Amino acid sequence: MVNVDGASGSVADGQVVSIPDLCKAAAERDPVLGNGFTEIHACHPRAVQALFDFAGHKLSGDVEIVNHRTNPPISPSPALPLDTGGPAAWYPVIDYDRCTSCGQCHDFCLFGVYEKTEAGKVVVAHPSSCKNNCPACARICPETAIIFPKVGESPIDGAEITDEETQKANVKINVDELLGDDVYAALNARKQKRRSLLNQKKIDQALEERRHCSEKEE
Repeated sequence: MVNVDGASGSVADGQVVSIPDLCKAAAERDPVLGNGFTEIHACHPRAVQALFDFAGHKLSGDVEIVNHRTNPPISPSPALPLDTGGPAAWYPVIDYDRCTSCGQCHDFCLFGVYEKTEAGKVVVAHPSSCKNNCPACARICPETAIIFPKVGESPIDGAEITDEETQKANVKINVDELLGDDVYAALNARKQKRRSLLNQKKIDQALEERRHCSEKEE
């Protein structure tokens, strides 16, 4: 079965392995991901590589990834709902080719999804703590390194990044200064900021998504 949220892959002996929800399999460190795939049919290559890396099965450079977001199969199966499989199916993964471990996502997230290692590397430590349909941290990443594979929005979904998108993502902010003593003070702090309209819109959208998910917890 192949759909935008799942994957299928071929291993060295030609066997085809079906994975209904690649995000869920990666979150659960499913051993099937260590089968030594030679070809994978799934979503954007950046997202697939980050998911396998997160699961502890980094893909080699000679694995062919067929992107069914841009090249749909002739007879695609229906896409899985965003929340299929529970909270473990919705969470961020990090493109470490772009990540600088600045810690902005770690400081911005209210739900404890991220941690920093002793070496200072930012990791997704608690994927099940992420709130369904909240990609707020990806919007404020200055390097566009955070990927939510199930988001239908580029480049957050792992699509290749253009120079224009890199400029749009340059939203380096001081989270402590922005939030102050009150999480929701950020909504007023924008009046004090002299940023471009584009960057402010991205920050506002991220704050609103995070606020919405916080209210669900209450």
